[in-house]
Amino acid sequence: MKPTDLEVVLEPVDRRNYRKLFMMQLRPEQTSFVTPPRWTLARCYVRLFGDRFEHLPHLILTAGEVVGYSTTACDPASADDYWIDDIMIDAEHQGKGYGRAGLTETIRMIAARYPRCRAVQLTCFRTNTNAAALYKSLGFEPTGGVDEEFGEPNYKLTGAALAKFRK
Repeated sequence: MKPTDLEVVLEPVDRRNYRKLFMMQLRPEQTSFVTPPRWTLARCYVRLFGDRFEHLPHLILTAGEVVGYSTTACDPASADDYWIDDIMIDAEHQGKGYGRAGLTETIRMIAARYPRCRAVQLTCFRTNTNAAALYKSLGFEPTGGVDEEFGEPNYKLTGAALAKFRK
């Protein structure tokens, strides 16, 4: 199957499926790039970024099988405070195009759910060159700013690059 043929769906994480989130694993060399699954869920439910943000955890599925997850933190009253907080593809499913498909579907979800959204942002660790290449290939550009928590570069998707993800 070609990566362009991949179909994924986002399923909200809840009490019936949260254990699937916890079962996902990264490759050992990737553990510093992504918040561990248990922590990403905790960040959502304690509303780490504040009460004005909607913190949404989602499983990424293909053909009913969980291949990854994404979490977002979005301020529905803003124009550009829409963040992909974490995105992870399980080690077993990496290199098959699910990262691109999951990221694409996450951006589409943000654009559809939040009509005011004019920018989607994320942070990428400098050493995570594969992820940075993926983000840039989808239209994200470095902002020149860094994340307060990790001191890593921020990226932003805006304008025509973001419009491509709107239905």
